[in-house]
Amino acid sequence: MKGVIIKKAEIVSNDSRRNIIEIMNGQMAIKNLKILKVKKGGQLLGNHWHPYAEVMYILKGLAHYKMKNIDTSEEMSVDLEEGDVVFRTSRIVHAGWFAEDSIILDGACETYVDADFNDIQKVILE
Repeated sequence: MKGVIIKKAEIVSNDSRRNIIEIMNGQMAIKNLKILKVKKGGQLLGNHWHPYAEVMYILKGLAHYKMKNIDTSEEMSVDLEEGDVVFRTSRIVHAGWFAEDSIILDGACETYVDADFNDIQKVILE
Protein backbone atom coordinates (compact mmCIF):
# COMPACT_ATOMS: atom_id res chain seq x y z
CA MET A 1 0.00 0.00 0.00
CA LYS A 2 1.31 3.44 -0.84
CA GLY A 3 2.59 5.18 2.28
CA VAL A 4 3.18 2.00 4.32
CA ILE A 5 6.23 -0.23 4.70
CA ILE A 6 6.09 -3.44 6.75
CA LYS A 7 9.32 -5.31 7.36
CA LYS A 8 11.16 -7.47 9.87
CA ALA A 9 13.77 -5.82 12.05
CA GLU A 10 17.17 -7.25 11.12
CA ILE A 11 20.18 -8.36 13.12
CA VAL A 12 22.95 -6.19 11.68
CA SER A 13 25.71 -7.33 14.04
CA ASN A 14 26.07 -10.55 15.97
CA ASP A 15 28.95 -11.67 18.18
CA SER A 16 29.47 -13.44 21.50
CA ARG A 17 28.60 -10.25 23.43
CA ARG A 18 25.32 -9.17 21.84
CA ASN A 19 23.03 -8.85 18.83
CA ILE A 20 22.38 -5.41 17.35
CA ILE A 21 18.88 -5.28 15.88
CA GLU A 22 18.16 -2.47 13.43
CA ILE A 23 14.59 -1.17 13.45
CA MET A 24 15.20 1.74 11.07
CA ASN A 25 18.08 3.52 9.40
CA GLY A 26 17.27 7.00 8.10
CA GLN A 27 13.62 6.48 7.19
CA MET A 28 12.54 9.29 9.55
CA ALA A 29 13.79 11.54 12.35
CA ILE A 30 12.00 10.74 15.62
CA LYS A 31 10.82 13.52 17.94
CA ASN A 32 8.54 11.35 20.08
CA LEU A 33 9.18 7.79 21.30
CA LYS A 34 6.85 5.73 23.50
CA ILE A 35 6.64 2.19 24.85
CA LEU A 36 3.15 0.72 25.03
CA LYS A 37 2.78 -2.06 27.60
CA VAL A 38 -0.55 -3.74 26.91
CA LYS A 39 -2.35 -4.71 30.13
CA LYS A 40 -5.57 -6.00 28.60
CA GLY A 41 -5.86 -7.20 25.02
CA GLY A 42 -8.14 -5.42 22.57
CA GLN A 43 -8.32 -2.32 20.43
CA LEU A 44 -5.88 0.30 21.68
CA LEU A 45 -5.47 2.44 18.60
CA GLY A 46 -8.35 3.28 16.39
CA ASN A 47 -9.65 5.13 13.45
CA HIS A 48 -7.44 8.18 13.42
CA TRP A 49 -4.58 9.62 11.39
CA HIS A 50 -1.84 12.19 11.75
CA PRO A 51 -0.34 14.82 9.43
CA TYR A 52 3.11 13.24 10.04
CA ALA A 53 4.92 9.90 9.75
CA GLU A 54 5.13 7.22 12.45
CA VAL A 55 6.96 3.95 13.09
CA MET A 56 5.84 1.01 15.23
CA TYR A 57 7.96 -1.97 16.34
CA ILE A 58 6.56 -5.09 18.00
CA LEU A 59 9.01 -5.90 20.81
CA LYS A 60 6.80 -8.65 22.25
CA GLY A 61 3.40 -10.11 21.47
CA LEU A 62 0.93 -9.95 18.61
CA ALA A 63 -1.17 -7.31 16.92
CA HIS A 64 -3.75 -7.00 14.18
CA TYR A 65 -3.50 -3.72 12.28
CA LYS A 66 -5.79 -2.08 9.73
CA MET A 67 -4.84 0.92 7.63
CA LYS A 68 -6.34 3.04 4.86
CA ASN A 69 -4.58 5.62 2.71
CA ILE A 70 -6.84 8.69 2.63
CA ASP A 71 -5.53 9.83 -0.76
CA THR A 72 -5.65 6.53 -2.68
CA SER A 73 -8.40 4.69 -0.73
CA GLU A 74 -6.12 1.62 -0.58
CA GLU A 75 -6.76 -0.54 2.47
CA MET A 76 -4.52 -3.04 4.24
CA SER A 77 -5.06 -5.47 7.09
CA VAL A 78 -2.06 -7.28 8.58
CA ASP A 79 -1.22 -9.56 11.50
CA LEU A 80 2.00 -8.53 13.24
CA GLU A 81 4.35 -10.43 15.53
CA GLU A 82 7.56 -9.88 17.45
CA GLY A 83 10.19 -8.23 15.25
CA ASP A 84 7.76 -6.59 12.80
CA VAL A 85 8.22 -2.92 11.92
CA VAL A 86 5.50 -0.71 10.40
CA PHE A 87 6.31 2.68 8.85
CA ARG A 88 3.37 4.96 8.01
CA THR A 89 3.48 8.26 6.20
CA SER A 90 0.98 10.99 6.99
CA ARG A 91 -2.68 10.57 6.03
CA ILE A 92 -2.83 6.84 6.81
CA VAL A 93 -5.87 6.02 8.95
CA HIS A 94 -4.88 3.28 11.38
CA ALA A 95 -6.46 1.03 13.99
CA GLY A 96 -4.71 -1.61 16.09
CA TRP A 97 -5.78 -4.58 18.19
CA PHE A 98 -3.07 -5.88 20.53
CA ALA A 99 -2.72 -9.09 22.53
CA GLU A 100 -2.45 -8.91 26.32
CA ASP A 101 1.15 -8.47 27.55
CA SER A 102 2.36 -7.14 24.18
CA ILE A 103 5.07 -4.48 24.23
CA ILE A 104 5.16 -1.96 21.39
CA LEU A 105 7.76 0.72 20.58
CA ASP A 106 6.02 3.65 18.88
CA GLY A 107 7.74 6.68 17.37
CA ALA A 108 6.69 9.79 15.48
CA CYS A 109 8.50 12.53 13.62
CA GLU A 110 6.49 15.21 15.46
CA THR A 111 5.93 15.98 19.13
CA TYR A 112 2.91 14.24 20.65
CA VAL A 113 0.87 16.46 22.98
CA ASP A 114 -2.32 14.42 23.44
CA ALA A 115 -5.07 12.75 21.41
CA ASP A 116 -7.11 15.97 21.14
CA PHE A 117 -4.13 17.82 19.69
CA ASN A 118 -2.53 15.14 17.49
CA ASP A 119 -5.17 12.59 16.44
CA ILE A 120 -7.54 13.38 13.61
CA GLN A 121 -10.52 11.08 14.11
CA LYS A 122 -11.81 9.17 11.12
CA VAL A 123 -14.22 6.28 11.67
CA ILE A 124 -13.67 4.26 8.51
CA LEU A 125 -12.01 1.08 9.78
CA GLU A 126 -13.94 -1.67 11.54
